[in-house]
Amino acid sequence: MKKKRRKRKTGRKILITFLTLFLLSVIVVFGFRTKNIQVTGNSYYGENSIVTWISKDKLSVNSLYTFLKYRFMNPTLPSGVEEMKVSLKSPWTVKVQVKEKTMIGYIDYDNAYLYFDKEGTASLRTKKVIEGVPYIQGMEVELSKVKIGKALPVSDKNIFQKIVEVSKYLEKYQLNPDSISCPGGEIYLTFGVVTVQLGKKEYEDRIAQIPPILEKLTEQYPDQAGILHLENYDTSNTAIRFVPEAAEGE
Repeated sequence: MKKKRRKRKTGRKILITFLTLFLLSVIVVFGFRTKNIQVTGNSYYGENSIVTWISKDKLSVNSLYTFLKYRFMNPTLPSGVEEMKVSLKSPWTVKVQVKEKTMIGYIDYDNAYLYFDKEGTASLRTKKVIEGVPYIQGMEVELSKVKIGKALPVSDKNIFQKIVEVSKYLEKYQLNPDSISCPGGEIYLTFGVVTVQLGKKEYEDRIAQIPPILEKLTEQYPDQAGILHLENYDTSNTAIRFVPEAAEGE
């Protein structure tokens, strides 16, 4: 009799355990159905682009799976996104907080603009001009070999480091050039009709001279195009020349 009772109790425990697991499975599968994805923090990417990216995974129809995937795994992200934090606002609402990469420049590419990050990675192709990101000219890129998510195929591998350094000092001195040119490894900045030749080094000392000089040029020579030569400026050689466009061509 005791053995029969034990068997019955064991059977009940197994049945209860099975039913519990079954109910939990039903709740996970049917209770956590993704009905809404809310995206915040995005600027370069539209909300639909982020939602489409997440939805490429067929299992993303389950909100709990999506949460666990982006919380504990190492999923592939869009090339222009540094991080995506996913949380559950409710069992059917997924909240996605996007942290996009900082773009240091863009070039013309395939009838649009190609943005790249500080590592020189081609991160985003769009027809949208992103405010605050400089247009880069004179960079030798093999356009036929460009791949989104890969390093730009350039002849000068140090050019990205130079652009990052120049961008840092431009931000420090609150300067926003119309474009940055880098032919032959040298850096040129364009502010309206004035081009500033910075050379290949000593960028902070040279960029620090730009704001007061541009102010004087605006006062004394309004709308005068020309080149501001800072490529030889340093602590021992403080000579600065502004050569008007007509004189430059003579």
